[in-house]
Amino acid sequence: MIGLGLENYMIGFRNRFLLVLVFFSILAEYSQAQENPHNQKIVGKLASYAMKHSPEKVYLHTDKHIYTNGETIWYKAYLVDGILHKTSEKSEIIYVELWNGDDTLIIRQKLVSDGLGAQGSIKIPINIKNGNLLIRAYTKYMLNENEPALFQKEIPVYAQEFGDYRNPDLVQDSELGNYSSASKKNPTKDQKPVVQFSPEGGHLVAGLTSVLGIKATDRQRNGLALEGTIQDGKGNTAGFFKTYEAGLGKVTFVPEADKDYEAVVLYGGKEYRFPIPKALPKGYVLSIRNNGDHIVVNVATNRNEGLEGTLLIGHFRGDLFFERLGKTEDGTSYSVRLNTDRLFDGVAHFTLFTASGKPICERLVYIDHPKNKVALEVSSDSPEYGPREVVAVDISALDTNGTQLKGDFSLSVVTGSNQLPQGMADTNIKSWLLLNSDLANSVEDASYFFESDSRERKYVLDALMLTHGWRRFLWREFLDNTRGQRTEHIPEKATGTVISGFTALAKNPKVRMNTRVSLRIPELNIIEERSTDNQGRFSFGPYDLNDGTETYLEIVDSNLKSRKKKEEVSIYMDEEWSLPKIRRTKKIPIKRKAKRTEDMGYVTDTLEGIKNVQEYLAKAYRKKSADFEYDPSVTQLDEVEVEANIKKKTRIEEIQSRTMHGNTTIRLFADSTGTAGMSAIDLIGRAPGVLISGNKPDQTIKIRGLSGVEPGGGEPPLIIVDGSEVNSNNPYINPLDYIQNMDASEILFVDVLRGIEAAIYGLRGYNGVIVIATRSQLSKGGVQTNAPKYAESVIPGFQIAREFFSPDYTYKGPNHKRQDYRTTLFWNPNIKIEDSRQPPIQFYTGDTTGTFLVKVEGITRDGRVAMGQYTFEVRE
Repeated sequence: MIGLGLENYMIGFRNRFLLVLVFFSILAEYSQAQENPHNQKIVGKLASYAMKHSPEKVYLHTDKHIYTNGETIWYKAYLVDGILHKTSEKSEIIYVELWNGDDTLIIRQKLVSDGLGAQGSIKIPINIKNGNLLIRAYTKYMLNENEPALFQKEIPVYAQEFGDYRNPDLVQDSELGNYSSASKKNPTKDQKPVVQFSPEGGHLVAGLTSVLGIKATDRQRNGLALEGTIQDGKGNTAGFFKTYEAGLGKVTFVPEADKDYEAVVLYGGKEYRFPIPKALPKGYVLSIRNNGDHIVVNVATNRNEGLEGTLLIGHFRGDLFFERLGKTEDGTSYSVRLNTDRLFDGVAHFTLFTASGKPICERLVYIDHPKNKVALEVSSDSPEYGPREVVAVDISALDTNGTQLKGDFSLSVVTGSNQLPQGMADTNIKSWLLLNSDLANSVEDASYFFESDSRERKYVLDALMLTHGWRRFLWREFLDNTRGQRTEHIPEKATGTVISGFTALAKNPKVRMNTRVSLRIPELNIIEERSTDNQGRFSFGPYDLNDGTETYLEIVDSNLKSRKKKEEVSIYMDEEWSLPKIRRTKKIPIKRKAKRTEDMGYVTDTLEGIKNVQEYLAKAYRKKSADFEYDPSVTQLDEVEVEANIKKKTRIEEIQSRTMHGNTTIRLFADSTGTAGMSAIDLIGRAPGVLISGNKPDQTIKIRGLSGVEPGGGEPPLIIVDGSEVNSNNPYINPLDYIQNMDASEILFVDVLRGIEAAIYGLRGYNGVIVIATRSQLSKGGVQTNAPKYAESVIPGFQIAREFFSPDYTYKGPNHKRQDYRTTLFWNPNIKIEDSRQPPIQFYTGDTTGTFLVKVEGITRDGRVAMGQYTFEVRE
């Protein structure tokens, strides 16, 4: 065993600032490495990566495991530095998306990170179908990776209609079998198992003690627990192995030169033989033994030149913490012991390089030192409560010495029946940040490894490390600058939204046009106008837009004098950027045993799982019924048959929802007057309160009854066509000239606004407003962003966080008569623990009885991931 020293290795620091000192210390201490440009390049690239191009990670804590249509997903987005798991200093913008099972986008939200993340909510569409939705979160900066580790998890959603789920017994077992991403047929022992082999470090080498990782599955990719032997061609046994319920195991043996080996297993009463990789005649072996508080790294070779000049490095997600240069005195092997108390928890990556800088061996190892653990303790002032009683929950985060740790956490309190369907894997903050995010999200049930500290779990986890390579970058591409340092997407800052695009011919967007473009954002009272450049490009902003803010762009150009000419030019909005594709990776399934009571939020027993889902659906339906009954905006009517006008009313409501003012007291439908041979201005003149004077083209339009606006005097009203203002302040555009060239048959309806109704348009509506909705807007389902002359669009702005409603029953209020059947009893995404004198978190129970689960997740200020749970009862 070789002693430790700065000349042999260095232990990584928790502070990124010290990495600079470490980097220069390496160069100063290793004169031999300085003489070897390959080693210097490797160390330098890693140091540069950690300092300049380190990754980011995002994790979402959702309030529940399963949902029904119409329910709200409450979530907390944690944005952290991908190495330290502390607050990221790069991005300030997080994107959260909800996707359907067929990979169609339902909603996309843009959030501003405040410190360690952001909070948000998504209302599931009421018309959603049964199945798994996928929720995804990331920053734009994360897309620089060739294989970005974007957070994503599947969420089962059950569609309910009134009358379907009044009785939980109406939920059929067959309805619960389609919600598992691992819903596979039961394996049959008549099938030959699939057995794969992964030599530790990369290769078996003749004459050297080697470890072989083993993964055994059935044809449906379920892990199999098997036992077997390693035999040579003559039937001699070289080793014994066993795979566990995850189908993972390993075996140690010494392969001999020029010998073929097989793995022999007995499965279903039959013997199966599988060839294993042939041992190299000459090569290197890198092996690691993980003993919890320390690891032992062994390097060996059977080459005559020994290990002189080789370079062994260890890093956490790109942050270098260990380096050792092979020496003459090492001969053909050496061992190093590394204490893990100063290392991060998570996946560490060791690589052995030849003197020429070629990677020849690599090994992953999961670091989990006992001193790094955080005890997240959750308790309440009573184990049992009655309906509508106050609950006080205490949370503390303690290190192994009992010292209170500071951190940021999120808490959900849900009915205990809200459990994942049988066979569906959970995702929690530990399984994602510490494991799956560094393994390309390839482990289907990574939470399995964090449910207990049993020796079996640790053994299987180490076997998992043998069968995986690090996915952040490939060494060859990384050293050649083709991967790991791409900066196509710079970290986004919360500086606002830029509205940009270009103008071009409607029939040929490649032919750009030099015009003037006007922007209007009524909600912010913004009206701007500017000329495009020689390429037809324009840009406005940045503006502080909220999600759903309507914007209106319009071409206003003296060179486009006729309406026909104007309609030959279109506005084309820039796409913000292309959405990354949904990546559904093939994952390693973990086949669990029967239900364990200590498992966190996971039920594996089929009957128990069905019972829980049935119970939850009944509770969710009861809440919907109560909300419907007491909703003041809902009027329950007797059932009637409506045939002819349903479609038309729905389409008109769609247009009405697109107007700023909504409904109005004066609305003229073109169909009610007859439009044959009429011009648009003739139709508008029939609207009550509108006065048209003069003859075409010298006509004027006014609205009666407004102060200072009488026949023969006053200013003209504001005219809006399909949401776009006809700019009367532009000397080159006459609003009446525009509508004089319209046929009445083009118009769906005309709204006349005056007084208080016109106030929504501010001073521009002082003389009244005439709003025209055309049939083209109705038939197209809304104005298109490349429509001639104008463009109406909803620019993705920042999502405004909704506050979770939690009733206060300390006094009797008028709304307290309604039944309180909340399935999410409480949600708090912003819990900050600063010291041991933290006040308790208080909320009220509802009218639902049974078990409730308190689940807390979060990160301490020094980057340690923590989670905890607690249950209490509500009884009559």
